[in-house]
Amino acid sequence: MFLLGILLACVEPETEYVTETETVTIEEDLCASILGHQPCDFATFDENGSEVYFSDLMGKPVILDLSTMWCGPCNVAAEDVQAVQNAYPGLTYLTVLIENFEGDAPIYTDLQDWEILHNITTAPTWGGSRDLVTADPIETAGEFYLAGWPTFYFLDDELRIVGYQRGFDQTAIETWAQSLTD
Repeated sequence: MFLLGILLACVEPETEYVTETETVTIEEDLCASILGHQPCDFATFDENGSEVYFSDLMGKPVILDLSTMWCGPCNVAAEDVQAVQNAYPGLTYLTVLIENFEGDAPIYTDLQDWEILHNITTAPTWGGSRDLVTADPIETAGEFYLAGWPTFYFLDDELRIVGYQRGFDQTAIETWAQSLTD
């Protein structure tokens, strides 16, 4: 079975990301998972096993859902992913699965199974690991702060964090989706 390793890393001190309209620079000392900042860039894989970068999402607002396959509320939230993606096509609803049902870092077939189980067809699902998250609300330079499953980050089209939510609340997700696309 083909296993693709997870690559997680903060950006170099000055890394440029070219979007269709502009060049964006994220400096390492400015990236953090706190309001007003851009999170550090990271590389991982999608449901096809292809390498993807968080910075690839630049240019569209993002709902980032950090979930695990074994988490009950994460599974409830996943049932709503495709409906939100369909209702707000100018938005990217990204699920990053941190663990599979066994508590291990997922492989790409786990991501495929997640999408099939929850009828997700156009919203991206990426693999992650515990290296991507931290429980320390102060030291968040290289990881996303996580105090429970699922955790949501709401990012504007320049990938700046504008909101955070621990736990799933369908009404709150819809409100954020509307706010991000207005």
